Amino acid sequence: MEIQEQQTELSNNKFKKFRKRLFRPKNQVNDDQQTTLIEKESKKTEGPIRNEDYEATGFVIDPQHRLYHFWLAVISLAVSYNFLFIPVRYAFAELDRKYKYIWISLDYTFDLIYLIDIFFQSRTGYFSHGLFVRNHHVLSRNYFSSQQFYINDLLAIFPTDLLYVFPRLRFVSIIRCNRFIRINRLSQFQELTESRTRFPNAFRICILVCLTLTLIHWNCCAYFLICQYLGFGSDKWVLPDTAHNETVAMLYTYCFYWSTLLLSTIGDVPLPENRSEYVFVLFDYMIGILIFATIIGNLGTMISSQNQSRQQVREKMDEIKRYMKFRSVNRKLEQKVIKWLDYLYTNRQVLNEEMVLNSDLSIELRKDLAIKVHLESLQQVKLFNDCEPNLLIELVTKLKPTFFGPGDYVCRKGDIGKEMYIIKRGQLAVVSDDGKTTFVVLKEGSVFGEISILNIPGSKNGCRRTANVKSLGYSDLYTLQKDDLWLVLDNYPESLSKIIDKGKSLLRKDNLLDESLSDSRRHAEQDQLLSVQHRIKKLDDLDHLLNDRVTKFFHTYVESINTFKQQLSKLEYHYGARKPSISISVSSPLSAPALPFLADKWKRQSTNNITKYRSTSFLDVD
Repeated sequence: MEIQEQQTELSNNKFKKFRKRLFRPKNQVNDDQQTTLIEKESKKTEGPIRNEDYEATGFVIDPQHRLYHFWLAVISLAVSYNFLFIPVRYAFAELDRKYKYIWISLDYTFDLIYLIDIFFQSRTGYFSHGLFVRNHHVLSRNYFSSQQFYINDLLAIFPTDLLYVFPRLRFVSIIRCNRFIRINRLSQFQELTESRTRFPNAFRICILVCLTLTLIHWNCCAYFLICQYLGFGSDKWVLPDTAHNETVAMLYTYCFYWSTLLLSTIGDVPLPENRSEYVFVLFDYMIGILIFATIIGNLGTMISSQNQSRQQVREKMDEIKRYMKFRSVNRKLEQKVIKWLDYLYTNRQVLNEEMVLNSDLSIELRKDLAIKVHLESLQQVKLFNDCEPNLLIELVTKLKPTFFGPGDYVCRKGDIGKEMYIIKRGQLAVVSDDGKTTFVVLKEGSVFGEISILNIPGSKNGCRRTANVKSLGYSDLYTLQKDDLWLVLDNYPESLSKIIDKGKSLLRKDNLLDESLSDSRRHAEQDQLLSVQHRIKKLDDLDHLLNDRVTKFFHTYVESINTFKQQLSKLEYHYGARKPSISISVSSPLSAPALPFLADKWKRQSTNNITKYRSTSFLDVD
């Protein structure tokens, strides 16, 4: 009975598990699949870090080096040779027989390149735990134990040429078709070149054209083989009987032309007359439709990506036009806005420079890119000539581009200066208040507005602009904000003093400096420029400093009290005048209140105070 009960329980448990597995919700199934995938991926995690893996022990190729790119081009040439000439040599046997020794030399030359590529792949480094593995022993061990070596590389170089010993297979090129397996190296070369070239769209078009021509070439060879199999002149679909007397070049040209017509779905070829011909034509039509769709799709993507910036400008212009129409803006201002957007597009100024610099680049790469673009412009500022290089590097990252159109005022006289300007392109004019008289024309490389953001004490104009500056045409400028400048100068006090001295000398030349004022005004304005976060940080640092000082003072005070107590105890013991320990007495001293209930309250308070201060270390009395 017990055995039967156990069997029934086991069967019931199995049935419950089966029912749960069968009727569980779909989300739970997906979650289980995701967990299994995560477990599989976790098994593929990198091994522990070993320092010997990153030590250079021999020749290792960096995949980011030009040598690796050059070698990919060489091995891609070998793969392309096999892809193009093995089919045509098999189809046109006369071509293979006529240049037999040339083909044999080329075959074994590219086979040697295949073997050298195995060595190069066994010495190609990779990144593990963010570090580049340079130990060639580790690289070779990982490569020769990988599936890529056995499935791709070793099988592609397998000596199928040994079949040449058989008379029927002697120098038949199709037995070398295992060389096609190395096509992955061709795709690697394509991806690497596409990522490094400055004209990726043109390169993609070239790859697409080469792929199309390769398919037409293969189909040409297949058509000629079918014609040979069916017999020349057997029907109108195959080559005529006179093809026996034609040269290889003429036969290949006709077959290539026929294949192009068929794969491009243009037609205009003889109709097939038997089953095998129909099957071949239908297969070609299917391939041709796919090729046509691929070409149209890729070309459409390339054209749309090239016109993406123009499309963005059009959308912005349409949006601005709708806004101006809704707000009843006059036609003159509308035309001015449209001309401004056209200038931005034609001069390729639609790129958001801040977005580019703040993209997925690392901090150091952003800094290097900003130095390359802006450092030359910043070095033209005379105030920063003798400053520390690190100061210039920090200021370079703070520069921001801005643009002005014809007749736009960059600044007006009396405005509060919040930034300085560096002219990158265009011309600006210093004009009178009415804008009709031009005093000075500022050209590329000129700097203005730097004095108003320095907070120089004694400046008679303060932080206000002293002139009207107007753009004569379309001008590109770089601006340095006042807040950014002072946040950087706060960390370079020596450079700050040099810049202030230079600014004072410039003001003295124009008699715009009041020497009677002190530096307190500059310090007060400098503190006001700090952001809220910076002020909080400064107060927090000051609070920590004061706490440290109070703690040190308290410890010093306690140590002095303990020292005094020890010296006092020594004197008492020495003169025999040591006082007894303090005890709580129930008798009230003369200063106690006269009333009984007030006397009891005074005793309780005295007892609490003595007990409270008795626990303090420096008030202990022996």
